[in-house]
Amino acid sequence: MALTIDAQEYVTAAKAAEMLGTTLPRVLMLLREQALEGLQTDGVWYVAKDSVACVTAHGREMRVVKECASHCSSGGCGCQ
Repeated sequence: MALTIDAQEYVTAAKAAEMLGTTLPRVLMLLREQALEGLQTDGVWYVAKDSVACVTAHGREMRVVKECASHCSSGGCGCQ
């Protein structure tokens, strides 16, 4: 299930785990560490699709190390 808020597309945390080839608990940890951008609504965690793309392209730890909570497309995490 996908969700769109303010033109930002989100996928469920379970789908993000599948896309990243990891587990749901790991995705929840990455959300807690702000390595992934997400939100919780009605008890379900959603992850920004751009955030998943950044982690896929640049590695799971890069955003944690750089302490960046923004998308790499914004230039805020130094991925560009």
